[in-house]
Amino acid sequence: MTAAAEVDQVPAQEQSLEIWQRKGPGSPSDLIGQELVREFTKETGIPATMTSISDNFEIKLQQRAVQRNLPDIVINDTAQLGNMQSQGFLREIDPEQIEGSKDINERAWDGARSYFGGYYGVPMTAHTVALFNRKDWRENLGLPVPDDWDSLVAMWRGYVEDDPTGTGEQVAGIAVPGTTERGYISWNTSTFFWSGGGEYFEETPEGYRSAVADDSAVAAATWIRDLACTEGVLQPGASSQDTTNTKETFQTGGAGSFLVAPYELPALVDSLGDDLEVIPPPPGPAGLITLAEGNNVYLMAGSASESAQERFAEYVISPEGQKIGMAGHEDGNIVRLPVNSTVDMDGMRDPEEWETFQELYDNNGRYVPAVPNWTPFLTASANTLNALISDCSLDVRTEMEELDEVFTAELADQEVLAP
Repeated sequence: MTAAAEVDQVPAQEQSLEIWQRKGPGSPSDLIGQELVREFTKETGIPATMTSISDNFEIKLQQRAVQRNLPDIVINDTAQLGNMQSQGFLREIDPEQIEGSKDINERAWDGARSYFGGYYGVPMTAHTVALFNRKDWRENLGLPVPDDWDSLVAMWRGYVEDDPTGTGEQVAGIAVPGTTERGYISWNTSTFFWSGGGEYFEETPEGYRSAVADDSAVAAATWIRDLACTEGVLQPGASSQDTTNTKETFQTGGAGSFLVAPYELPALVDSLGDDLEVIPPPPGPAGLITLAEGNNVYLMAGSASESAQERFAEYVISPEGQKIGMAGHEDGNIVRLPVNSTVDMDGMRDPEEWETFQELYDNNGRYVPAVPNWTPFLTASANTLNALISDCSLDVRTEMEELDEVFTAELADQEVLAP
């Protein structure tokens, strides 16, 4: 939309930056973002403003694109790269031209590369997911830390059936954001889908083939569906709950587990204290594969301040910028796991709580497939999984075969379907 038309550059000494991030205005993450920008300006002399937006972020971005007036910098999810790049929003970058790029974790660069091979963002933060669990409930029932899927489901069934609180109140095994909004249910269950042997695509030298109707994918989707329909361990109303509702369910004692990333760690530690444990999800039939994601600094097309854009990206990935974003153990950190390999979390955070995430990211993390635009696939798979946990009469294979047709058509539309 804004396209890659060359824009006359403002003299370097007169350049300034408008920066957007997908965060709630006035939230702890907003305040940390504001601090990062202030310190950047103090360090470089480049004026910059940070705007945090949580509602209708993509719509507002598209409105600015139509006006050919995009912000200079957008801090957004790695999974949004394809969506923004396909609309012409992003500048392609050469990592070699970004000072400090060689210190960035190679896996983090995977989340900044498009299907076509170019880089369209600079990694800012990375993370994966782990299982937040009510340690007190588990110990009240005399259960071990689960080490496979059978013991995991047994623990959740114990929470549902055996009164782990001693109050007689009904609780759920695991709280899952099951809504289709922003593809939450697909996002939240992708770790189980992959660990269960499911794959979204088969990659070939000629392109991608949809794999969601393969036997292993159907089996993985069946296991996810059965959490609601056979085991009965999901929280009531899971199919309509987003991440905020789900976190509240877990935090207030409505469920015993919550699979989520470390951005929730400070708040949950503060509220649950020693009753909380963070454990790796047990491996499934295909081992353990956890969802890896993060945020990139996107240098937006159409900016008259390109050298300032690059200076901001360089500051964010510097040890100083990474430490500001990490914010110690404060709530609202905007750098979860540092992407700069020279930055050590020791001394800044409790290593026992954060090392689990670091090890999972390093050893088990996987980013979503690098198709040109992941969003339509995320939306379609969320619709299917939401239907499966909402209506237990549906046949899983039939639903996954219908999803396979949607995936195949979308691959063709994106011109990456293997012949």
